[in-house]
Amino acid sequence: MSKDNYDFNDLDAILAEFRGDGAEPDQSAGAPVDPAPAPEENAAPANQELSFFTSSAAGKPAMPSDVADAATVRFEPPVLDAVPDPKPQKPEKKSLFKKAKADAPEDAAKPEKKPRRLGKKEKAEKEPKGEKPARVYGKRRIPWILRALMCLVFMVFALAVIAWTGLNLHPASGTLSFSAADTKLRLSDKLDVYVNNAASDALGDLTYIRKIYTLQESDTVAPAPDPNGFGSTKDPAEIEALIQRASILLDGQKMIFDASADFVPDEPIRYYFDDTILVIAWKEYIEQRCCTFAEVKIAHGSQLRRKLAEDSYSSSVQLYASDMASASNAVVAMNGDFYAFRDLGITAYQRKLYRNNPAQVDSCFFTASGDMLFSRAGELMGEGEAEAFMQANDVVFAVAFGPVLVDNGELQYCSGYPIGEVNTEYSRSCIAMTDDLHYLLMTINHTPDARPRATINELARIIYSKNVWKAYTLDGGQTAEIIMMGGPINHVDFGEERAVSDIIYFATAIPEEVRS
Repeated sequence: MSKDNYDFNDLDAILAEFRGDGAEPDQSAGAPVDPAPAPEENAAPANQELSFFTSSAAGKPAMPSDVADAATVRFEPPVLDAVPDPKPQKPEKKSLFKKAKADAPEDAAKPEKKPRRLGKKEKAEKEPKGEKPARVYGKRRIPWILRALMCLVFMVFALAVIAWTGLNLHPASGTLSFSAADTKLRLSDKLDVYVNNAASDALGDLTYIRKIYTLQESDTVAPAPDPNGFGSTKDPAEIEALIQRASILLDGQKMIFDASADFVPDEPIRYYFDDTILVIAWKEYIEQRCCTFAEVKIAHGSQLRRKLAEDSYSSSVQLYASDMASASNAVVAMNGDFYAFRDLGITAYQRKLYRNNPAQVDSCFFTASGDMLFSRAGELMGEGEAEAFMQANDVVFAVAFGPVLVDNGELQYCSGYPIGEVNTEYSRSCIAMTDDLHYLLMTINHTPDARPRATINELARIIYSKNVWKAYTLDGGQTAEIIMMGGPINHVDFGEERAVSDIIYFATAIPEEVRS
């Protein structure tokens, strides 16, 4: 029987072929052939699956020896139009652990796991609590002990400052600000002075600490200078020795005084010295002109001061410069801007702005630290600009004459100016600054031997030759004078002083009770 013409009703023939002999039953030999079962008894449905372990005729289970005889064929209806899988599936690889886990029965007893400890966050989620305000992150909590200690230290410091202020500040001084009513030094400056002087007293036996003395801005009279501090000589070598003694006050700064200068014959060199101020005054010839100089070095900016006649702005009284210098205990003084004679520029006194007319002339401001600041004609014109400038720069007083002669070490040229007859030879006066708290006063005057005087540009050139950093013109003519040791040391025009409205002066800061 071929595979193409199976008759599934002939089971004997099929079984014989599966046994491998490939021979069809020999019916010619007379071998008994079991009759084919009736179709209704042996026919199986097309989708029935015949087991290899079918029962025998006696109804007993087939033994292994009977497997070959009892094997049945499993057949399924053909699948039409089957599409082969383009990529054969590879068997999944499993590790031994996964394989053992897969082979383990699902109902096998699993070992009990140790309960895991819950974290803080999980406990918080598991145990509901009442709502709390959201926590602010990014801030470190300071221990309460440290906070209490900090508060205690702050309170002690505050009480000490209040107590010191009550003992050292005048009750009528007002607030320490830039207002016109403020006539006191800044509190920070006073604290620095206090600490320095306290250290000087405490360590006096161990080391030398120079004390710092200051003057109140509202005081119209300075401490009287030490009479023993004044002197005069015609020997420049004595002045050089004096400069060596003042080395602590000079603090490394160089003096303008030159022992090789062309001094005016028979004119003494005057001086004053204490721990807070050094003044050297002399006369010398420069470009055939008689120039009078006073070089000043002070310890504190409060020693540079201004005095008005009767200590009042717009007073109708005018006084000689020498009288005002004596009344204020000036060590050295010079004329101011004669503000009562004209109404131009910016004028201030004890931090109060009295006149603001800056359109035509330059103004010079003097600060609490002793600096000189300039504003040019046409500057600070806006409303409130001058006051804002004074507040921002801690200005104590301002004068208005000009022009500026030297600014930031550069010589200034003046072609024209509304006051002072700048292009005509007149007696001139100016104030200059050479270094911190270091100044040079100068006049060029008419002399009995008819020495020439100077134009503004000649005045600028001569003061510039002294290596000054800043220089500003003050009132000239008969007003131009330098006062020291009771009177003018230069030759005043017409041989006598002219009454004026104000002076600029330098004072010692050492109290008389300390000196004595």
